[in-house]
Amino acid sequence: KLGQFIRQRRNNFQFLYKNLQPLSKYLALPEPTENSNPSWFGFSVRVKKNSPIRRNEIVQSLNERNIGTRLLFGGNLTKQPFYKGFNSRISGKLHSTDSIMNDVFWLGVQPNLTEKMKKFVVTQLTEIFTKEDIYVWKQADHRFWNGQ
Repeated sequence: KLGQFIRQRRNNFQFLYKNLQPLSKYLALPEPTENSNPSWFGFSVRVKKNSPIRRNEIVQSLNERNIGTRLLFGGNLTKQPFYKGFNSRISGKLHSTDSIMNDVFWLGVQPNLTEKMKKFVVTQLTEIFTKEDIYVWKQADHRFWNGQ
């Protein structure tokens, strides 16, 4: 059973990786470490700075479409409530951990995903980046910043 479990996770990962390539202009997709063959826990996606839609809007839109996501725990731990007032030394600006905290989300690769479910995830995520959806987000962002 474990072998099938691992194979299915890898297959689900490969499906998402292959089919989300058209969005790689805006999304950084995960890559395995050289000379590794991981049994993926999830499919982490980092929203690039040039994306017309931010991570929270993407996650909200996916959730509205009944696609569950998760945020990557932690990121910049120095900004977590537990660490407020904690005496620690920080070296540098922690840009990478800030990016993980603000720009990364996970999609599932659990073995029970069907082809129909995986295609739905890809289709819906792709639709979020259509001009119509980007226009709606930009309009909402404009209204927010203008106090409307």
